[in-house]
Amino acid sequence: MIRIRLPDGSERTVVRGTRLREAARTLQPELAELAVCADVDGRLRDLRDRLEEDCRLTLLTETVPEGARVVRHTAAHVVAQAAKRLFPTATLGRDPIAEDLFQYDLEIESALTEDDLERIQAEVDRIIAEDLPIERDTLSKGEARTWLIRRGEVLKLEILERIDAPTVTVYSHGEFSDLCRGPHLQSTGRLPGIRLTSVEETTWQNDPGGERLHRVCGTFA
Repeated sequence: MIRIRLPDGSERTVVRGTRLREAARTLQPELAELAVCADVDGRLRDLRDRLEEDCRLTLLTETVPEGARVVRHTAAHVVAQAAKRLFPTATLGRDPIAEDLFQYDLEIESALTEDDLERIQAEVDRIIAEDLPIERDTLSKGEARTWLIRRGEVLKLEILERIDAPTVTVYSHGEFSDLCRGPHLQSTGRLPGIRLTSVEETTWQNDPGGERLHRVCGTFA
């Protein structure tokens, strides 16, 4: 067993290796369904993570900045999934951090129109309604490299090569998978309504000579 210190100063015990989302149901059931991530000893953690040692634990909801960023991050992945459903050959870029909105950069052969934005919006609504479980896998860098090459994700491959760690994580929902460190919500149905606002042109890594990308932007309805 390991000891968990909660924000009110109380201590509880859980079995070593318990996932944070299961521990939440025991430790703070009133927050278990609202929590989107956790602060463990001052470090932001995904609710899929396991508790392996004594720690201080604070469950975080979307009402705090860290939790709100997790919700926006998941929303950006859903936007990318919607775009890939309509443009299967699109190459995934990244989801730049922004306050009060979310966005995802993709390399798409043809220019996106307002009609395309409406089609992506309809697909986003469908993905939320599908309430797809969001799952996480851990790969070695070698496995991830092979996986990305097979999928033709050359931009993500560039990101992978800059990661100084022996393993990386991949998050998946439905047919969509993305190299990502997280954290994320537990399912797409946990998202509030999304309203796409615009499509902008940008370049990879803001390099004027880099690949030209489309940035799909949105907010919560």
